[in-house]
Amino acid sequence: MPCVSGLLIKGIGICIILGACFNKAPLVINIMKTQSVAGMSTGALYGEIIMYANSAFYSMLRKNPFTAYGETVIVLVQAMGVCMLLWKFKDDPTIPVQQRLIAIAAFALYVFCVFTVLQPEHYYLLMAVNWPVLIYSRGSQILKFMSVKHTGTQSVLTQGMNLLGSCIRIFTTIKEVGMDMSMLAGYFVSVFLNIILVSQFFLYKENTGKYLDSLQEKKKA
Repeated sequence: MPCVSGLLIKGIGICIILGACFNKAPLVINIMKTQSVAGMSTGALYGEIIMYANSAFYSMLRKNPFTAYGETVIVLVQAMGVCMLLWKFKDDPTIPVQQRLIAIAAFALYVFCVFTVLQPEHYYLLMAVNWPVLIYSRGSQILKFMSVKHTGTQSVLTQGMNLLGSCIRIFTTIKEVGMDMSMLAGYFVSVFLNIILVSQFFLYKENTGKYLDSLQEKKKA
């Protein structure tokens, strides 16, 4: 039975990783269709990139099974792609080239320090930092939705997958990694904040529909 249970958890982990390949797809489709990143918080996206990077780097350095964290690597790459779209389509205001170059250079330096300077006894700091980064990232997006009273071109499917993935990861992490509270605490906080984000899509559904209709009218004009 332990063997069957282990295989089941591995299978679930693989399914999560495969599902993560499509995590940002609905969001990207919405952005490309409307040529707009309305409703997206720049700070939230930057924070999300750091958050997924920290989770991936922590597990890589700890040599955890890839099935226990693989989706963070995949979503990280996708989040970087969304960042490119944000830089291209954001116009309220636009993001200057200088800021983009600084962001790229800072992230490259951060990655270098994590893999060359950070000592094993300090690996836990990556997950400890994720607490405030997670709260800032998700909190910024929650506040953005509250301020504009709509969810713009953001995708409820993407947020729903984030919520489901965090819920499932609590159980797979316990089974594959153990009671690693650095990882588990992050998943619990993520579940709570993602519930709020998903609920906002339903709360502002009517306003979002009206906003998207007006956006399409502007594009036609």
